[in-house]
Amino acid sequence: MGLISKNAASTKSIFAHLCDQMDKLNAKVISVEEAKAQANMAKQANNLLKYELDRANSIARFGEELQIRDIEN
Repeated sequence: MGLISKNAASTKSIFAHLCDQMDKLNAKVISVEEAKAQANMAKQANNLLKYELDRANSIARFGEELQIRDIEN
């Protein structure tokens, strides 16, 4: 994924990136701080993927006319 990626994020690509970062950390190519920052960014990307999945499930369940604020009701 790198610092700037034009590729679509997926759980598989996020996991591959994290594995690559762990390898770099073990080889002392990157610092602990950089690894933490990358892990935090991966967590945020995963949160966005989860949101999109939850949103798609809600639309599938309640229909396309569902307004996001109507989910609470």
